[in-house]
Amino acid sequence: MWLDALLLAFQYLLSVIPATLAGIVLMEILIELGWIQRLGFVTAPFMRFGHLREEVGVSFLVSFGSPTAGNSMVAELNKKGLIDNKETLIASLVTSFPATFIFVRDLTPVLVILLGTTGLIYLGIVVGVGLLRTAISLAFGRFLLHNKKIIILGQSIKTKKFSAALQSAILSSWAPLRGIIPTMIIAAIIVFQLIDMGFFDMLSAYLKDLPVLKSLPSPALPVIAAWFASNIGAYTIASKLLTDGIMTSREIVITLLVGRVLSSIVRLRFTIPYYTGIFSPKLGTQIMLLATIMQEGLTIIVIAILIVFW
Repeated sequence: MWLDALLLAFQYLLSVIPATLAGIVLMEILIELGWIQRLGFVTAPFMRFGHLREEVGVSFLVSFGSPTAGNSMVAELNKKGLIDNKETLIASLVTSFPATFIFVRDLTPVLVILLGTTGLIYLGIVVGVGLLRTAISLAFGRFLLHNKKIIILGQSIKTKKFSAALQSAILSSWAPLRGIIPTMIIAAIIVFQLIDMGFFDMLSAYLKDLPVLKSLPSPALPVIAAWFASNIGAYTIASKLLTDGIMTSREIVITLLVGRVLSSIVRLRFTIPYYTGIFSPKLGTQIMLLATIMQEGLTIIVIAILIVFW
């Protein structure tokens, strides 16, 4: 019922909003303390190649701790007028790779236990796709953005003591948060109500009947179906099929990749409120669509290569 959906929406928001708050305040603190210059050199060569500001490199580093905080920092740069929408879109795509790293970090023990070498092959492919997407995004930046002289924001601001920097950061964070948080709340409520109405289940049902599944062995279908509910469930079923010798390592890897692509429609229930909340609804939707198209498009290409050459 709608009340349950509302509760789920607020549970989701409780997990996302704190990181959003932290990301915006952290960006302000880094600016006030003058740490942008000290951190920027690590990713500066890549940012220069993609014609991105070096501050984007800082958000990339922060994303390894919290992708939400990293994206919030990019959104803050956009709201301050330091980067336009085009650079914001490319910057968000570049800073999305750490999320793949976190995915691998969290699931490596599970996949190694359940699938052994097959799980490592699958993880390697997922990481490879993430790296390729980041490289392509940097190439987009090099061709689509102007080669500008990089000006580090911290250079024009006097460094302060931490207590003073924190106070200034909190005050300057109020304006962007006043716009971000309400948008995120509204988007989450709408999406979770659609989930409760069965909207995403209906889309998933159509996807399960796609002709592409006919090319997979019949034992693969339960793995695909499990993906729509839980990736851990899919890995567990795949492990049993592999252990019993019903499916080969090649078939398992391809099946998991196909399930990952098809279940991307289900993941929209989280990515829609996530991106539209952090960025504006229009820009957030553009980032979400392009990120999904690139990620799943590259995965499909990899699947085709595996089918032909493995």
